[in-house]
Amino acid sequence: MTSVITNTTSDNLRSKLKSLASKADSMEIAVAFFSDSELIKLWNSEKKKINLIVSLRPPTSFYSLKDLQSALNVDISFLGNDFHSKFFLFYKQKELIGGVIGSSNFTSGGLVKNIETNILIKDNDTLKELQKHFDELLQNSNLLQPTDLDDYEIVYKNWLARQVKENAELDKFKTKTTKNRTKRKQKVRITKEAKQYFEYWRIVDEIRDLIKDISDKEYPSIPYYLALDHFWHYVKVYWYKETGKTLNKNNQRQEIPKLFSKYIKWHREVEQQNYPKYMMKQSKNVFQVYLAEKNIDKLTKAQAKEIFQNLHSSGMPIKRFAADDLFIAENDINKIRDAWKYLLYSNDEMDLRIHNLMKNPKYKLQRLGSSGIQEINGWTRPTAYPIRNDKADKALEILGYKLD
Repeated sequence: MTSVITNTTSDNLRSKLKSLASKADSMEIAVAFFSDSELIKLWNSEKKKINLIVSLRPPTSFYSLKDLQSALNVDISFLGNDFHSKFFLFYKQKELIGGVIGSSNFTSGGLVKNIETNILIKDNDTLKELQKHFDELLQNSNLLQPTDLDDYEIVYKNWLARQVKENAELDKFKTKTTKNRTKRKQKVRITKEAKQYFEYWRIVDEIRDLIKDISDKEYPSIPYYLALDHFWHYVKVYWYKETGKTLNKNNQRQEIPKLFSKYIKWHREVEQQNYPKYMMKQSKNVFQVYLAEKNIDKLTKAQAKEIFQNLHSSGMPIKRFAADDLFIAENDINKIRDAWKYLLYSNDEMDLRIHNLMKNPKYKLQRLGSSGIQEINGWTRPTAYPIRNDKADKALEILGYKLD
């Protein structure tokens, strides 16, 4: 019989080990990291025999090992940096009565606090396999001597000193990536088009990897995503129109680099303007200035209008309907700031941000459609996000990719 122990309920690993130990008179424990000596001390006081194998490296605690140094019923052995096992075996009169194997180390996190995945094992054949494995580990280990601990104390205390800085960095990273981030279970039903952005992103990254060496030679200072944005234009407006050809999954990897080279040749011979260079200039001088995190709260109507005018998807609506003037007339500048700040700097996942600008009245802007929404991140952060619009989707279709 097996059951899963996750620490997400009151039935955490600590309580499960205590329950198993209450029926046992000896234990074998193999864990990479050890920093919680309280249970071992309790079992030692109850005269239970404990054989413990650890990895003698941080975060295994010098203090917890020192705490058990004089425990008469506890034998401690150690292995090197490659030891990463985590399992527990319980015996009654030398007969196996249960075991646990999984992700938990013998630490407060592993026993109680962390989200872990451990399996309670009662099957005798599996228990005997683990017993055999423990014996093999023990034969390859070293007995922990007091002098070993003396040397390890220096290593551990130096590691602790470094941890202060590292923990501060991790806390900063966690805050940056997860603060106010909507959990999946809290997400609204995302529109298909918004949900597709991640798939689009993966496809573009695959194509980027195919053409990056060629792009580096031709456009050494241009982000790949901007170079590819103009490549989509060539694929849809020129190559497909002239040849009627499409690619498929069987020839994409061979043909896309060739087609990108043809695009560069076309760009040199046909276009007088270096458009990727122009895009980089607009990205750097307009989007990255006006929409910088430090500036976006001061965005003016004139700047917002210029942003709108530079979006590919705004070109035709501006010509036909003066959509740039209507965009400013129909949207309050504070709402524009809030919507674009949310799109660019929220910790929410990108599909939810796109969805909210498309559907949520709090962020939805008049005259800014789904293509415009999915261009803004790419224009503002061209090394991080690809620009997506209808032309890009059509180009990927011609290149043999399908967005599910």
